[in-house]
Amino acid sequence: MELFGVGPLELLVIGTVALLVFGPKKLPELAQNVGKVMRGLKDVSRDFEREVKREFAEPPVTQTTPNRSYDVVESVQPPPLEISDAAKQPEKQP
Repeated sequence: MELFGVGPLELLVIGTVALLVFGPKKLPELAQNVGKVMRGLKDVSRDFEREVKREFAEPPVTQTTPNRSYDVVESVQPPPLEISDAAKQPEKQP
């Protein structure tokens, strides 16, 4: 069984060195602090992952009808095709 790529014999050596360096009274307190830091990092990592997933998730597609009011344009009749004779003749200047 390996923990973080470290075997049981290596864990025993690390524990013995830690016991010699920190002493038997400080070792439980040190282990507790390391546990708290690891838990905090795990919580921050989980929150960060949740934020990233929320930011990159596509919004739900809803079908809505736009509420727009349109101006009604009256239809314009084209001019008659036949132009009267009065309009064809140039005006006479006095």
